[in-house]
Formats: sequence, C-alpha cells, structure tokens
Amino acid sequence: MKSDCHKLKETVKKLKEEHEFRGLLHYTDFSNLSSIIEIGYLCSRALCYANNIEFTDVWDKDIKAVNDLKNCTRFYYEKKCNSRLKMDVPVCLVFSEELICFDLSVFTDGDADSIYTKFGTDNEFFSKKIDWETVFNIEPDDDLSENMKTSRRKKMAELIIDEPVSIRNLKNIVFRSIADYKRACSLFGKNKYYSVEPEMFFNEKNFIKDYNIVYDGKIDSNIFVLHFSTNQPVQESGNNEYKLYDLEGNIIRSTKIKFPESSSVDFNLEVMKTEVPVRFEFWFGGILSIEETIG
Repeated sequence: MKSDCHKLKETVKKLKEEHEFRGLLHYTDFSNLSSIIEIGYLCSRALCYANNIEFTDVWDKDIKAVNDLKNCTRFYYEKKCNSRLKMDVPVCLVFSEELICFDLSVFTDGDADSIYTKFGTDNEFFSKKIDWETVFNIEPDDDLSENMKTSRRKKMAELIIDEPVSIRNLKNIVFRSIADYKRACSLFGKNKYYSVEPEMFFNEKNFIKDYNIVYDGKIDSNIFVLHFSTNQPVQESGNNEYKLYDLEGNIIRSTKIKFPESSSVDFNLEVMKTEVPVRFEFWFGGILSIEETIG
C-alpha cells in the first residue's frame, strides 16, 4: 500500500460526499467477461496477447498514443467519459476504490494517451492536480473549441496499474439492458453484483433491450417464440440470424432473418423446435445478443 494511503482515503471520502464517486470504472466488451471470470483477474492487453488469452480488444487502434500503456490495466472515475472505445456489447466493471492505495497505481490528470497529460503517484497529485469538478461534471459534446478539448481530456482522468487486478476487488458488473443481464445470468448464473444501468453507457446504437422466450407444448409443441424489444426502430437489415446447437456444441440449424424497416421496437420470431434440448443464439445487427438453453 502507498505510504500516504490514509490521506488518499480522506480524499476518496470527499469525492464520495461531493461527487457520489462509486468506484473505479473499467469498460469492456461482454465477450471478455468469460475469460475475466475464469482467470479471476483483469489483465492488460499486453498480458492477454503474451499468454494467448482470447479477448476482444476494445481500444481504438486509430489512436496515436504518446505513451505505451499496453502493459497497464486502465480505469476511469466517471461514466461515459471515453466514446472512443469499440464495444459491440458494452459492460462496465466497477472496482473498489481500494485500488487507489495500491503501490503500483498511477494517477493521471486526464487522458493517459494525451501528450498534455501528467502522471503522479501520491495524494498531493491525486487531490490537487486532478480537476475533479471537470471529471464529474463536464458533459461531452460536439464543441470543438480548445477549452472543450481540454475539458474532455481532463474528464478522462485515469488510474493505471502495471499488474493484473483481482476480481476480488470487483464491486459491480453493470449492464446497459435487461437483455444483457439475462444473457449473463444464462451464461454465468445469477449474481448479486449484477445491475442494469443504461445511463452508464453511450446508447446511440440500436440493440436489444429486453426479450422473453415462450414455448408451450400444450398450444404448439413444434415452435418457441422469441419476443424482443429494441432500443430504436429497426432499419431494413438482413444482418440478423439465429443458430441452434445441441448441448455438445454441434450446430443443428442456422437461419438468416431479415426484418423490414419499421417504426416499431417490438418484434416476434417463431423458431421451429427440435426433439432435443438446444442452445439458442440470436444475432441482431450482426452482434451476438441472446444465448439461452431451450428444452
């Protein structure tokens, strides 16, 4: 632990009181949850590549970073501060503020990839050099003025740490929709750490907000029905499909679905059942969005 940990804790207490600081935020893609849970650690991109850990790299490869931070795990203090992350299904991992006192934790006063950002390791820097009013209050917008660019950089203040971070320090796993929450429950089981908070994410893209799968052998034993609602009306697209697998992972059926352009956000899809239990996967807009066992 850092030698001035008690002072850092006093600063954190103040941030909680004045800005409702809830913990350190790490945004990643839903597809990375499995490896994070299995390994038990949040690892840097470099460590994942070095150990052949399959993961979806959400970092924008077009960013010309001035600092090589591939060996570091990175956290933000406030939601929706970095719109450059590339995530098909975003998830926010909320880690304990205890990380702030870790020996290897480094603080930045803004976007760690910026040439204008400074780095520090003690409470003097953490409490006085980071513009906390901007971090928690400035709202990103399309203003391209130099003042707004500076404010955006400051809002992206980070904690970076050059070591894997144990998920024992994890406080919450936050999903953007009930559909993503249900998918996590289906894959990993229900968990008290799960929450659904759409306001934690940029929600300009269309996605499935919620769904239900209904099958009743007394009414029609040959089909089950997927009812789902979307974030926005559906534009005409053929980039949708469902797949059925047996419980050993062998594919049974793959069917493309084309939804006509519509002002509706509610849809039904009838699927012919099989005689054996199956794993049902549904891609919406080319993105895997639903995974359920049927039967």
